[in-house]
Amino acid sequence: MVFKMERKFIRKGFTLIELTVAIAIIGIITSCSALTYKYYKELQNKMDANYYCNAVVSFINNSKMYCREKSCSAVITFDIPGNIIKLDVGTKTVSKIILLNKITLDNVTGTQVDNDILIDKMGYTSDSGTITLRDNNLVYYKITMGVGTAYVENK
Repeated sequence: MVFKMERKFIRKGFTLIELTVAIAIIGIITSCSALTYKYYKELQNKMDANYYCNAVVSFINNSKMYCREKSCSAVITFDIPGNIIKLDVGTKTVSKIILLNKITLDNVTGTQVDNDILIDKMGYTSDSGTITLRDNNLVYYKITMGVGTAYVENK
């Protein structure tokens, strides 16, 4: 009996070219995903800011409707450090909106009394002003309220 012996070459490891190609592919995938993640965070910031701007506008307009329906006067107060907007009728807080950490209440200007908006029994206010919100990217969003108008708008 004759045995035939074959020599098999067992390759241990990778060649330099294979490693370079693999690292290049990983680098391309990483850079693409980093750009996509950055765009995603910017888009998420804009969506959060638009949501909270619309929520503040709706809160003020709903507060005016509440005063008309209940035939009562009320005050919208802005707690800037606490990031809270409240509707107070007398000493009772009827409703409030809490802005989360993504958006902060930056400034309220132009109102007559201590940054509060006074609403009469007919749902009107003689206050005009600007409410400024700031997102995580330090982009400012302004909500304006004019005297003699029945609604508030987002700019």
